[in-house]
Amino acid sequence: DMPIGFPDPEVGIYAPENYDRRYHGPMQLRQALQCSYNIPAVWLLDQVGVKNVVETAHRLGINALTKDYYGLSLTLGGGEVRLIDMTYAFSTFANMGTMAGQPVPPERQRPGYRTLNPVAVLQIVDKDGNLLYRYEQPEVQEVIPQNLAYMMLNVLTDTAARRPSFGSFADYLSLPDRPVGAKTGTTNDWRDAWTIGFTPQLAVGVWGGNRGKLPRFMRFGSIGAAPIFHDVMAYAHRDLPVENWLEPPGLEWAEVCYPSGMLPTDDCPRTVQEIFLHGHAPTTHDTLYQAFEINRENSKLATIYTPPELKERRVYPIYP
Repeated sequence: DMPIGFPDPEVGIYAPENYDRRYHGPMQLRQALQCSYNIPAVWLLDQVGVKNVVETAHRLGINALTKDYYGLSLTLGGGEVRLIDMTYAFSTFANMGTMAGQPVPPERQRPGYRTLNPVAVLQIVDKDGNLLYRYEQPEVQEVIPQNLAYMMLNVLTDTAARRPSFGSFADYLSLPDRPVGAKTGTTNDWRDAWTIGFTPQLAVGVWGGNRGKLPRFMRFGSIGAAPIFHDVMAYAHRDLPVENWLEPPGLEWAEVCYPSGMLPTDDCPRTVQEIFLHGHAPTTHDTLYQAFEINRENSKLATIYTPPELKERRVYPIYP
């Protein structure tokens, strides 16, 4: 997370900023996502490609994003999406990569977009209480593999990873003794505040803002939408049993050096357990932290002329 500029055909150089106008240095993608840092998100979008991201969003349930061109600001609110679509997409994560709903009529299907729709009407009765229609069973379709969906769940439920940014507001994105995945968002013109999240039983989306050309909403997602999300989730789960997601096959855990994500060495000051797709765990040892012999008197590199009693081994992070 550092100052960076991207070539852009519309503005020349696109230089995103974080909402706190600060830079936070090296970190894992897990922490960058959970802390809602903009610069790593734009950097990752540039690496993956906007076209690939839009196509994945369509498969996950986003029916908007139909323009021919989107720039890197897409990840910061540069594309209009609907609340129902965002919530539906997040429900696919909650279902371990499986989308559930009713089939899109063939005449309304579009290549590359979702083939199921969320169900809005569960039943219809007449004025005398006679049942006229009841929705019985959704169709299901695997949109992303279970192991990949579980990795997203593992990140989106990581409350500790978002605390450096959210502080006490992180509590709005969790419930006691129950796993909750959540993500806040704020568009870069301060017009929209979002919080989308889920448990194994329920997905909830909250949008706050002013429609059309009314004055800007001027609220972060963590302030303008997260408290509503928390209260709705707490109420909806008051009588539901605690459930969790079971880790599927095709994953492996590894101890890695933070923040490089490489295998630890004796010089690594901090390690964390991280989850990987099977076969994708790191195989090389950390090169970020390197040891040097230092002259204790002047803090410069020791030489062959430095007396042995003045030599001191110190470890420094050597960033790319």
